This record gives sequence, C-alpha cells and structure tokens, in this order.
Amino acid sequence: MAPTEVPPLASSNRRIVPIWTDGLLALGVGAVGGELLGRASNFWAAAIGALLVASFCNHVILTVLAGGSIGKLISGLRLIRTSDLGKPGVRQAIHRWLWGFFYILISPALILSGSDVDHLDIAGLRIVRTADLR
Repeated sequence: MAPTEVPPLASSNRRIVPIWTDGLLALGVGAVGGELLGRASNFWAAAIGALLVASFCNHVILTVLAGGSIGKLISGLRLIRTSDLGKPGVRQAIHRWLWGFFYILISPALILSGSDVDHLDIAGLRIVRTADLR
C-alpha cells in the first residue's frame, strides 16, 4: 500500500468487538455513577450523566489522543482521517460521537427496512486495522 493510500475499512466482524466493549463500558460506568451519585440526587439523571461523560471521554478524548476508543484499541483498530491518515481532530471526533447517538436512534428503522446504511466514513474518519497502517 502506498503511504498516502487510504487503507480499506475494517470488516464488520472486526468492528463488532469495539461496539460491545465500548457499550458495556459506558453502561457499567453509568450504573456505577448512578448508584454513587444518585444517592444525593436522581439515580437516572446521575446514571445518564455518568454514561455520557464516560462515552465522551472514550470516544472523543481518547480517540484524539490515542487514535481510538478502548474497544478499538483492544481489537487492533484505529480511527484515521481519510485525508492524511492522521489521528482525528477534536471537531471530527465530536461529530462522529454525536452521529453515533443519532445512528443508535435510527438503527431499528434501518434494520426493519433492510437498509445497509452504516456510519463508516463519518466526518472524514475511517475505522481501519492497525496492521493496514504499516
């Protein structure tokens, strides 16, 4: 592969690991945060707040610093800019993070309609295997 050629998209089988890992992590942090912080306030408000903070830290801050979320790093994937193969910028990472929530909301309709729409290269970013970057 040429140095400026964008690597192929990681397979959907490979991308399922980060989805479950990151999702379970966020739900776990939300449950713990709701339990700890909910004693002084509303459990659900604290749980959702903790979940959103954990998700933001994982999908935006860690992605900008390390090139991927915990789930992606564990499974040997990276999120790269398609323009220059670099790490995502803050704006791109936030855009992709927000798109993920929208995608969760529309997923049932996409599944029922048989659509194959996926948020693959949102905000000029692509999920690739780390091995394909060498």
